[in-house]
Amino acid sequence: MNRQLVNLKSSAVCEQVIQVATSLINATEIPLNQLLHFIATIPREFTDYIGPLRVVVQKWFFQKEECSPGDTLLSKLIDFSATFVSQKRNEGSNVFDDEDVDAWEAEARRWARTLLLVTEEEEHLKRIFRFLEAYGYKLSEQCPSGDFIPIKFFIIVLSFIEELELRQRKLVCRSNTILRGSDTLNGLVLDDLNKMFTESLLLILENMVAFSKLSCSIFWLDVDNKDLPPSIKGKLGGPSQRRLATSITSSVLQGIWSMRCVSSVASWCNPYNSDDSVSSAFSVLWDFYLNVTHHSTIANEIGAELHLAAYEALAYVLAVLSTASSTQFLDFVEAKQTDQAHKFSLDILVTTFLDNINHLLTEGTLTRSRRAVLMTWKWLCMDSLLSISSCYSDNESQMKRLEPLFSDSTLRCIFLDIIESLENTGENSVLSILRCVRSVLRLLHLNEGNTIFSSLGISYEMMMQLAKSSWILHLNCNKRRVAPIAALLSAVLHPAIFCNLEMHQTNEKGPGPLKWFVENLLNEGSKSPRTIRLAALHLSGLWLMYPKTLRFYMEELKLLSLYGSVAFDEDFEAELSENHEARFEVSMLAQSPDREFTEVFINTELYARVSVAVLFHQLWKQIKEHSILETEEALECGKLFLLELLDSAVNSKDLSKELYKKYSSVHRRKVRVWQMICVLSHYVEDDIVGEVTSSIHICLYRNNLPAVRQYLETFAILLYLKFPTLAEEQLIPIFHDKGMRQQALSSYVFIAANVILHSRQSVQIYHLNQLLPPILPFLTSHHHSLRGFTQLLVHSVLSRLWPTLHPETSEDAVFERRCFQELKDYLAENSDCVRLRVSIEGFLDVFDPNASGTPPGIFSARPEVSDFECVPVSVMERVIEFLNDVREDLRQAIANDTVTIKNEDLAVGEHHKSDESVSEMVKTGQEVLDFQKKITPHRGDSEQALNLNTRGHSGVGDEYISRIISEMEEDDQVFDLALEARLHAAETIKQSRQELIVVASLVERIPNLAGLTRTCEVFRAAGLVVADKSVLQDKQFRLISVTAEKWLPVTEVPVDSVKAYLERKRGDGYSVIGLEQTANSMPLDRFGFPDRTVLVLGREKEGIPVDIIHILDACVEIPQLGVVRSLNVHVSGAIAVWEYTRQQRNQR
Repeated sequence: MNRQLVNLKSSAVCEQVIQVATSLINATEIPLNQLLHFIATIPREFTDYIGPLRVVVQKWFFQKEECSPGDTLLSKLIDFSATFVSQKRNEGSNVFDDEDVDAWEAEARRWARTLLLVTEEEEHLKRIFRFLEAYGYKLSEQCPSGDFIPIKFFIIVLSFIEELELRQRKLVCRSNTILRGSDTLNGLVLDDLNKMFTESLLLILENMVAFSKLSCSIFWLDVDNKDLPPSIKGKLGGPSQRRLATSITSSVLQGIWSMRCVSSVASWCNPYNSDDSVSSAFSVLWDFYLNVTHHSTIANEIGAELHLAAYEALAYVLAVLSTASSTQFLDFVEAKQTDQAHKFSLDILVTTFLDNINHLLTEGTLTRSRRAVLMTWKWLCMDSLLSISSCYSDNESQMKRLEPLFSDSTLRCIFLDIIESLENTGENSVLSILRCVRSVLRLLHLNEGNTIFSSLGISYEMMMQLAKSSWILHLNCNKRRVAPIAALLSAVLHPAIFCNLEMHQTNEKGPGPLKWFVENLLNEGSKSPRTIRLAALHLSGLWLMYPKTLRFYMEELKLLSLYGSVAFDEDFEAELSENHEARFEVSMLAQSPDREFTEVFINTELYARVSVAVLFHQLWKQIKEHSILETEEALECGKLFLLELLDSAVNSKDLSKELYKKYSSVHRRKVRVWQMICVLSHYVEDDIVGEVTSSIHICLYRNNLPAVRQYLETFAILLYLKFPTLAEEQLIPIFHDKGMRQQALSSYVFIAANVILHSRQSVQIYHLNQLLPPILPFLTSHHHSLRGFTQLLVHSVLSRLWPTLHPETSEDAVFERRCFQELKDYLAENSDCVRLRVSIEGFLDVFDPNASGTPPGIFSARPEVSDFECVPVSVMERVIEFLNDVREDLRQAIANDTVTIKNEDLAVGEHHKSDESVSEMVKTGQEVLDFQKKITPHRGDSEQALNLNTRGHSGVGDEYISRIISEMEEDDQVFDLALEARLHAAETIKQSRQELIVVASLVERIPNLAGLTRTCEVFRAAGLVVADKSVLQDKQFRLISVTAEKWLPVTEVPVDSVKAYLERKRGDGYSVIGLEQTANSMPLDRFGFPDRTVLVLGREKEGIPVDIIHILDACVEIPQLGVVRSLNVHVSGAIAVWEYTRQQRNQR
């Protein structure tokens, strides 16, 4: 949700920028290069396919402007490719370097994106394809000499392919599958566009292959007697700074880009048309691989640099070969085997590659910075080589003739090479080297025949070295990106090695390699929320696969269960949505047991503990269904974790505190631990139930806030429902304990009532007979919350189970039944009890302890759930809030009555007038309301009484006391009359309410609702209807309403139920009138309101929806004389309410 809000805000900002640009300048007036830069700054998600700004940008591009046909913006975009290819970098120079190529590539990518954003006709793209064909034919006529034109041509082709592939991936990401012919690009069918482009590429592929062969000759250049120019020797080199002469650099870049382009074109064309030209291209790519891996480096720096460049080109070649969708390309490799007697494998090719590139790395010819660059290409190539076998797993016929492509010895050799390289790997190589780890372990596991609990030939020491080296690599990364973190998790915590228990066990050397790694990972995760979230995702999936390993991770499970950190990480969501590598690496993690549910929380602080909760919930389902082999081990691990959490809740310094602030860290940790304990309630068995109930009683006796107590109560209810005999055995003595704390008694009453209500039918009546009688005395408790809480629960029990009780014939039974009947009727009909039940909004009717102990029940998105740890408002909190409101109302009433009494004039000289005053007070209710007299006791009387008492004149004192008592009796009579007058006035107010109901469910802003509440109360409306009554508790609302909601009936009717409510009121005899400007609306001053009116108000901006207008009896509008189109909804409502009131007063 937060990510969506951020997107909306960013979209709004971009839209405003575009609108300003549209209003100031026509797109055709902007130089094309600047326009492309501007479009590139708009996030792709806003302009791709269903992006909110796509249409806005297109309209801007196609604004009508008088200009020549060849000068239109679209014409410039179509002609860009020809202009770009022929445009020189500077006059008189055809040489270029990496910086020039990077700039050209960025420019071409901006062009490809913009072109596909605005192109609407097939003919426009055909013009570009014809240019590509025309220039492609000329390639065979050109001699590779480091000229800039061919490389620019390759850049144009590659940019177009990459843009189409990106859009293809976006579609796959959105719909998981692409239905051919169903996806369009500005009216063009995307699949048709791809085929058109493929046809053009196939026409020139052969020429491109021929040109690339010639271009690659630079890599094998004879440089025995050549040395670096003096201008190059002083340079350090780097990723984009080759230690070569400029002319050689241009030729090298031409060779790299020609092979890169041929690879991409062959890969693009293969799914559409695998003809001879495509097969020939792949054959050339394999030949290039063999030439690079068998080429001996000339022992000077120029030769080493050229060989490094060859490996750079090879990285792009192998990336295509490893992802090819067809198996035909192995034929090329098999055909080149010198020893046909041996079974086919890639061992020789891989070992040759490793020996050759490692020799280049260690011989010392390259500078340190250039060795780091070569290391990047090494692991990219190795990742592609190890991925080749995965391309054929879906082809059974191919797999039948294939033995493992890599032997175990070769794989272990690669594994050792990885371990040695990990600590010194640069950030650019992190992903590729970790993917190599993952691939090696996967292939070893396949070679073992997918045997569970196999060591794969990886020793304890090797695995420990891998864990520590990869951890150092992780710490050396400057930023915690999603893709590297996910790759680290899937590589080190690989399912093929995670099942080996030796890797988790603690011995004399310390924790096992994987245990050590997880400990460090979660400790570091306290500073990096995305690390711990991804770890929770992967670990929960692994633990579900291998429950035996859970027993080694009790502390880690507890850490995840109590974890809480930054609630929202905007970059995390952005990386997942925009970065293909991040999405891929996250998909390689072991998935959550309930992915659909946990994904809702992926970017919140709840995710770690939701993952653990879902893990144990799903594990219990599998135990119950006997669908896993390790049922006993899984059950024991669940018990062990439950006892660990209970021990922490009872004995931990923080979790056992009784005095703590609401929303504090202690409060949060308490909620978290008891949420998890509720999920683990299924794991309680006969062997631990005694220990568990002992812990729960200790915690129930302690002081805890209601948000915590509700989880204790839910857990206790689940225990007693599972072990029915324990309910009477443990609860009845507690109810008889006169020293039990009132807060604890409230919880036990709730537990007992729900045990009665939710027990199996076979034991329900028994529970009723045993548990209800001990609860009844609490109906008379001096503790107001316990008393009110018990009334609520006893009513719930009696109202549901009373019909099931069978009457007996004995007099005692009849007497008891009459007593219960009277009690039931009182609780059902008493106005205060009814108000109390209304205040909890039917919570008890829908409360289901079994559902409340599941992850969806605990971490739900219900309306009543607060932002605090997903905790709903508890019943006790609602009861206390209700009692506080009632107490406040009573206190206010008493204060008002006290003021009235003190203002009465009870002077002794006027006492004889009291009878006359009383008789006049009773005449009419209106005169009672006007009753007000000063109360001023005589000072002389009090002084005289003091003097008489001090002097000891008892006779006179007795006479004075009699007179004082007489005056007090008269005061009491006046007080009773004033109280009666107040009640009479309240009844008069109730009876004098107008029959006007204002429906404000569509109104959203709090100040408007508060103002309407105050207006309705002032004019004595019969009631106000709002969408959510919780708004009455808002501080801003109370500040504006000034307690008006306490004297006005407020009804909750959600927006979805407004139509049904209005129909019901019409059935009750009301006329439904809308305050809205419509074609048939009448001016307010000309409309006569019916006596019984329901006045419907609309939304602040949109007004009343059409579907509601159709069911109104009439619409009225307020005549307006000014420029502004409408009034504020509160002001409009107030005017309409007064007009109704004015008409009613005139009728009287």
